[in-house]
Amino acid sequence: MFQKIACTIILILSVAFASFTTEASDAIDAFIEEVRTPSYDCPSQSLFPQLEKTLLGESLSTQQRFALTVAKGQFLICRGKYEEAEKMLLKAIMQSNIDETSYAFASAIYQIGFSYDARENPARCKYYKQAQDLSSPERHSDIFTSASLGLISYCSDSSSPEVRLGKMFGVLKRYSNDGSPEELAHIHNSIGLLYGSLEQHALAAEQYLKAHEMGLQVYEGSNRVSIIISAIVSLLSSGQFDRAYQSILELGALNTEIDTTLSNFLYQYALSIYYRKTQDYTSLAYTLPDLEEATANISSSLGEMLVSWHKTEICLQNSDLPCIREYLSEIKAMNANVIPKVFETNLDYLSFNVDMYIALGDLERAKAAHNIYSKEVTKRRELAQDSSLIIGAANLYTRIYDLESAIEQAEQRRKNTLYTAIIVFILISGIAGYVLHRKHQARKAIDPVTQLLNADSAISRINKLDAPKPGRAIAIAIFDVSNLRDITRKLGSTKGDLVLRKIAQTLQNATRGNDILGRFGTEQFILCLHNIEERSARQFFDRVQSALDSTFESETTTDSIEVESHMSVFIANEKITGLNDILDDIAMSLDLNNKADDL
Repeated sequence: MFQKIACTIILILSVAFASFTTEASDAIDAFIEEVRTPSYDCPSQSLFPQLEKTLLGESLSTQQRFALTVAKGQFLICRGKYEEAEKMLLKAIMQSNIDETSYAFASAIYQIGFSYDARENPARCKYYKQAQDLSSPERHSDIFTSASLGLISYCSDSSSPEVRLGKMFGVLKRYSNDGSPEELAHIHNSIGLLYGSLEQHALAAEQYLKAHEMGLQVYEGSNRVSIIISAIVSLLSSGQFDRAYQSILELGALNTEIDTTLSNFLYQYALSIYYRKTQDYTSLAYTLPDLEEATANISSSLGEMLVSWHKTEICLQNSDLPCIREYLSEIKAMNANVIPKVFETNLDYLSFNVDMYIALGDLERAKAAHNIYSKEVTKRRELAQDSSLIIGAANLYTRIYDLESAIEQAEQRRKNTLYTAIIVFILISGIAGYVLHRKHQARKAIDPVTQLLNADSAISRINKLDAPKPGRAIAIAIFDVSNLRDITRKLGSTKGDLVLRKIAQTLQNATRGNDILGRFGTEQFILCLHNIEERSARQFFDRVQSALDSTFESETTTDSIEVESHMSVFIANEKITGLNDILDDIAMSLDLNNKADDL
């Protein structure tokens, strides 16, 4: 009798335990679904403590633990802790008995690719391709889209910019009707990244702002600010400082609501680069401690390097030479792999290196640094020139997207019109592209602000000049308006373009119709005279500089404003060869003169 009772009790307890275990497993599965977030979004930070607690449980199945680990990886990436996420996920996917067809596995592969991407590691392409192969538009569609966009943006080395842009807009069109705001925001963000890689920062900014507007409808946490920071950088890169500042104010307001370590870092980062770009070193010095603290909270090597650079830039402005030497010693002692690769191509940073060595009087290193800077500038010019051919098409596609909703409604009524629309679109695009190309060829030679020749066009025309006649010369001068920023501040930042146009008009009035006159840089203008006597050339350049310095003398409301310019001249009695090297030497001479005046 006792044995029967004991067996009955054991049976009841076994059933109860099994029921409890099943319920516990179901609860874990439910939490996994709750914490699972599309690849282009960030999980709710409020779920992270529960995630950490759940991962400590001993009753988790292998697949449950793996899925939760992948979710943790996404949390870490959203906090900017890319290396930590990468190491954890690489270890996780090496486990046995992992379902490689699951969403969690595809997500892990994509996240590894994304963590590499954040540090511009070429290995990103391998994982983006694997993530794409593990998914499809029907299965794990968010991962498929994200991986496809990553491959288009960074892994299509053999594809021309036109092809990559076409693929991007192809993805956009596929999602334009049924895509969610998250998906559309993600696509616009990727198009912005592509424009940025082509040095088309104004177009990039517009795409980022579209993505940000859509993302605000659905994104939560740090993901609400991750796109606007890209817009700010692009606005600053394209010289749109007022719009950039307005976006920074919006970022600050969002950060007050979100208040995560990553969002706070992004806000301080945006403030820092804005103050440096606008040369507001007082505000930069004020905000740097906050950036340093925010950087420490997310362990960002990029942030650490940025803080050191900006601190030293302030030292440079204050002529604090011991501080500069200390910075250079720290850089020299650092492992080259520790320095983020983005600094190798950042023009502001490369220019800063030139200024440092000039301040220290180390002209050999200054020339070497200037050579690196000049090569990067040349590369950017060539890239901008090549990519300019697609701007007409890019704008056309943007306009097409604005009309897509109306087109899609019509397509719902008559599906068969789709094929006709495609054919018509191809024909119209071909004709419009040709017309736009011809018009753009005429426009791209002109600087949009001053209406003078841009640098590339001026250089091209000088290179085409024939050898001068005997006793005559080709004379080139670069004029540097050293106090242009001060003039702009006095007249108001909104009148910056008017200042430049006024200066350009002065130069046009002082030169002849057959002279080659162009805008060479932000504060520089180039003038080339052909078949002129050397003495006459020097006298002519002196008259032009005198006229330039007197630009605002006739303005009754600006009696305190004076143009301060420097001039560097090159004269050749034969056809010019190696023009880029000559211009680099002229620019270096101007830099040295400006620094000498400052000292």
